[in-house]
Amino acid sequence: MVSIVGMVRYSVAASFAFPDRPDVKHKVFEDPYFSERLAMFKGITLKSFAGQTCKDFVLLVYHSAAMPEDKKAIFAELEREYPFMKNIFIDGAKLILPEEFQRQRIMTFRIDNDDAMPADFVGKLKDIADSNNPLYDDVAFSIPKMRKLAHIGEDEFQTNDSLFISNSMGLAYFSTEGKNVMDCGNHRLVPYHYRMMCIDGMGGLQIINGTNVANNFRKPHYKQTEPSYYTKDQMCELLKSEGYPELDIQDIPILPEPC
Repeated sequence: MVSIVGMVRYSVAASFAFPDRPDVKHKVFEDPYFSERLAMFKGITLKSFAGQTCKDFVLLVYHSAAMPEDKKAIFAELEREYPFMKNIFIDGAKLILPEEFQRQRIMTFRIDNDDAMPADFVGKLKDIADSNNPLYDDVAFSIPKMRKLAHIGEDEFQTNDSLFISNSMGLAYFSTEGKNVMDCGNHRLVPYHYRMMCIDGMGGLQIINGTNVANNFRKPHYKQTEPSYYTKDQMCELLKSEGYPELDIQDIPILPEPC
């Protein structure tokens, strides 16, 4: 049985958006949204997990049961290509673990379908889960240091780094009661309701692409650096130096307006 379980909300509504109609806001099964989001999921999210140094994990990808059959076939092929990925089709918006992954002591984490984590991320969680240290029981874990990235021109990328203790990228929860990280609710409120520990090092890569519900470079509550601008090759070198696996950042859609 795998040690670490990741959870990705793909075409399932967030509880603060459209819980009964996950296809309303962006028409998630239609182009250009569907094809652009799929390209980022393959080139950013899946590549970052394919490049994990620790392979002892599964990534559960949750979809609306209303997804058309031709789209389901695409994800079935991805599941064959990436053995760590498992598709889950559900009605409604609540994300629960399939029975085969349910147990009392479990480490789960969350990641959006257009974001990435450094190559050592799963290994850090496994070290915590395997330590048998009661200090970690029923604790949420965050990596506050994060990087934002936007594709703003043919060969131009905008980026900065931030500190945000309750960011959702890689937010994890080690439960002794069978709970998963999604049971903790809104990621911004987790530090107020759960014991939380911060993990050192670089955390998530947040892609700013114009279709996120709330992501941009102007968050007033972040401690963040001023934006920097790089070519594709320069940006890839920076990401490599920070421990991210090789990513297809050219698959990020070019933003139609400044962010």
